[in-house]
Amino acid sequence: MQGVSRFSYNYGLARKQEVYKTTGQSISAIDLQKELTARKHVDLPWLKGVSKWIVQNALRDLDVAYENCFRRVREKKAGKKHRGLGFPKFKSKSQGRGSFRLDKPIHVFEDRIQLPKLGTIRLKEDSYIPTSGVKVLSATISERAGKWYVSVLVEEGAPSVVLATGQPIGIDLGILSLAVCSDGRPPLKNPKALQENLKRLKRLQRHLSRCKKGSANRQKARHQVARLHARIANIREDALHKATSSFIRAPLTPSERINLKAHLASLLPLPKTKVEQKKVKKQVKKLIHQTTEVNAPLRPQVIALENLSVEGMKRNRKLARAVSDVGMGEFRKQMEYKSVWNGERLLFAGRFFPSSKRCHGCGWMWEDMELSDRIFLCQNPMCRLFQVPQDRDLNASENLAELADEYLRSLR
Repeated sequence: MQGVSRFSYNYGLARKQEVYKTTGQSISAIDLQKELTARKHVDLPWLKGVSKWIVQNALRDLDVAYENCFRRVREKKAGKKHRGLGFPKFKSKSQGRGSFRLDKPIHVFEDRIQLPKLGTIRLKEDSYIPTSGVKVLSATISERAGKWYVSVLVEEGAPSVVLATGQPIGIDLGILSLAVCSDGRPPLKNPKALQENLKRLKRLQRHLSRCKKGSANRQKARHQVARLHARIANIREDALHKATSSFIRAPLTPSERINLKAHLASLLPLPKTKVEQKKVKKQVKKLIHQTTEVNAPLRPQVIALENLSVEGMKRNRKLARAVSDVGMGEFRKQMEYKSVWNGERLLFAGRFFPSSKRCHGCGWMWEDMELSDRIFLCQNPMCRLFQVPQDRDLNASENLAELADEYLRSLR
């Protein structure tokens, strides 16, 4: 299936280039689809065994890629900076993540899914895909490290967002600790997914390099390396999602969470079957994270982050691997969309804001502070924190929180 999607994309790209060279005009996805439909009955009979949506969606994605490319060209001419214009490239079988997208008819059940041409497929994890109250739009099937995944796009009505009214917080990202917050909660531990699995990864890659090309053992070794890379990525992604959600949502102690779950479950109809019990659990899980007037004072009104130059930090060869292992760019992306979902404002400090070198008590600057200095000592005798050892990252988060306070005062 993914080979059909890749073939359709590459066929459309080659035809677009060919038509443009001969006529000076482009050919649309609809015309390309008609060509492949005609060839299906002549020299490409294997296309009959797959869903038509695979071909159509691949050609639509190609049109979107062209539109994005020319949009970047126009923006660059207007003065906006772009690293690359991103002209569409041919897809390779050995590189990239193989996936394809299917449209209707798609039927989702508790533990299985019915897809066009593929039939009914049992799911490894059940009760994750919504089965009622939503409109199913499409399903994307992808393969990663020998495992297959299905992602279902649905249209669902979202409840109105209640704006947060709590105290602003500052978050400082780091390598030793994933994130340090100014509200007094313990620093979040950095899982260091790559560093913890680096020794094993080196051993597997060394074994892969010694296998004969084209052999079955090399194929097995390649799958072992791919599975370990997927595990590292999953560990990092899980830690980032848990960290960003903990900052966005109202903080609850384990006992408060248990009591809230019991209260919400009591408001719902009493389940009679196992299927209804699963539905109630899903509803409670959704309600416990919903924004309400009750938890609005517990959620931060403004969250301040540093506008870090991650690519510049990676240029330091001694820190490049550790910085990449944290996933600071992904942390920022998740905070951006989760803050919108939960009614909070996200504020980014200036690129040269001295969050680490500045004392949050008096504003004294430690100009010659090095990266190895993990303890901040204020040298201002008039400061209440004079010669008081402060954690470097905690001091930075306090400065970011003060910046968020100034931003709120400017809005009043």
